[in-house]
Amino acid sequence: MHRSNCLVCLGMLGLLMVVLGVVVTVVFDPLVNSFINQELVIRNGSDMYKEWKNPPVVPHLQVYFFNVTNKEEFLAGDKPVFQEVGPYCYREHWKKVNVKFHNNGSVSYETQKFYFFERNASVGPEEDVITTLNIPMMTALSQWRFAARLAKLALSSMLEVLGTQPFVTKTVGQFMWGYDDPLLKIAKDIIPPDQRLPYEQFGFFIKKNGSTDGLLNVYTGEYDMTKYATINTYNYKNKLHYWKTDSCNKVQGSDGSSFPPEVVRDTTLYMFNENLCRSVPLTYWHNIEDFGIEGMRFSPPPDIFADVSTKPENECYCVGGPPCIGGGVFNISSCKFGSPTLVSWPHFYQADPKYREAVIGLKPNADKHAMFIDLAPRTGTPLRAQARLQINIAVPYVPEVHPAAKLREIIFPVLWFEDGVAELPGNLLELLRLSENTPPVAKLSMLLALYSIGFIIVVFVVIAFLTTHYDLPVPYFNPNFTHREGKTTKVNNTPDRKSHLTGHTNTMVSNDPENDA
Repeated sequence: MHRSNCLVCLGMLGLLMVVLGVVVTVVFDPLVNSFINQELVIRNGSDMYKEWKNPPVVPHLQVYFFNVTNKEEFLAGDKPVFQEVGPYCYREHWKKVNVKFHNNGSVSYETQKFYFFERNASVGPEEDVITTLNIPMMTALSQWRFAARLAKLALSSMLEVLGTQPFVTKTVGQFMWGYDDPLLKIAKDIIPPDQRLPYEQFGFFIKKNGSTDGLLNVYTGEYDMTKYATINTYNYKNKLHYWKTDSCNKVQGSDGSSFPPEVVRDTTLYMFNENLCRSVPLTYWHNIEDFGIEGMRFSPPPDIFADVSTKPENECYCVGGPPCIGGGVFNISSCKFGSPTLVSWPHFYQADPKYREAVIGLKPNADKHAMFIDLAPRTGTPLRAQARLQINIAVPYVPEVHPAAKLREIIFPVLWFEDGVAELPGNLLELLRLSENTPPVAKLSMLLALYSIGFIIVVFVVIAFLTTHYDLPVPYFNPNFTHREGKTTKVNNTPDRKSHLTGHTNTMVSNDPENDA
């Protein structure tokens, strides 16, 4: 009876450990994620808020110019030959300004960015000279392309008087931060404000140093972590006005600095990019390991800039068409003051080969030219990110304008850049390793202990019960059997019936009957 009670108690203990293993399997991740999520919430004055307001990361902007080496031959009909010159590296410093919390669980802010040229990380100084298209002239040609003949002749005369040519040679610093252009000064008096460039100088990053990209309102995660860091409004609006439909104009996703936690392979992330004037979808590419943390690499889908014939939903971005430019090139002229600006991935990566075959000197490479973000899946924190983009100009053919008469229609690459973070600071990496690596190890250890010990106990109790119940000759499990000299012998616990049948001893019968007289 005592043995049976012990087996019952032992069996219950084993089952309890198995049940606890099931409970750990079900509730461990939600509990850990809930704890981590509470730490991620952006609260005024919290440690997370301090890191969010003044990011400890050091982003870098690297710019590569396509220097034209045969401008005269190109004007005579040859393919343009490009020499890629770069990188010209700029260290960035970001900080959030005009921060204001709201009662709906959101916070408004602007990100102020400063750029510092790093000569040691660059191929040369900002005084290096580059030859490329005269973009203010290309903008004027594009805007006058369908004007009356008289207007085109007037533009031709004006360009000749100004001595404007299709190509310009300037320093890297001038192309980056601006140079005087007489055409832009004249344009402010004759072109409507919504169709002219906003400055009297031209530069790819003019007025960007120390400026902000606009006012964002994002969710803090206080009420809903699925919306964590996602944009509610941009400049007080939740949609743009550049494209044909509300779905394409919709501002969605994050600014790229963080994403909602608990990312899985099937997750489609969105990142709002003001340079593209749209939100960019990001889909799973492959697993990675950065800084000892297993993560996932996300990248825009290959068909993001596809032709309408291939991807009909891209028709909403076809403003001013058909025909629509596609095949890996995206027209953003509607949000760039009518300038014939097209964007693509660097070196026409993932674009129609016809664009690359029209020029000489471009060699796309996924490792160098693909845009990507590496994420720690449990927290949604970027481990590494590179936003890569190429600026192209759609050169128009306007033979009535004499200085441009030798030009022909072509998608002309001008530069490409990558803007991102290559490495996180050590203290942040330690926190990410703790949140990403420790929970799976702890969970696995608990499950191995609970399941293995629990099953061993249950199996032991079952065997012991069966051997006892069915009186099986199993050593160590059945106490009625012993193991001696290689043989299993049943232990006889029955009293000697000869000497105890009548309760007394028969003196007439000896223990050796054969010798009895």
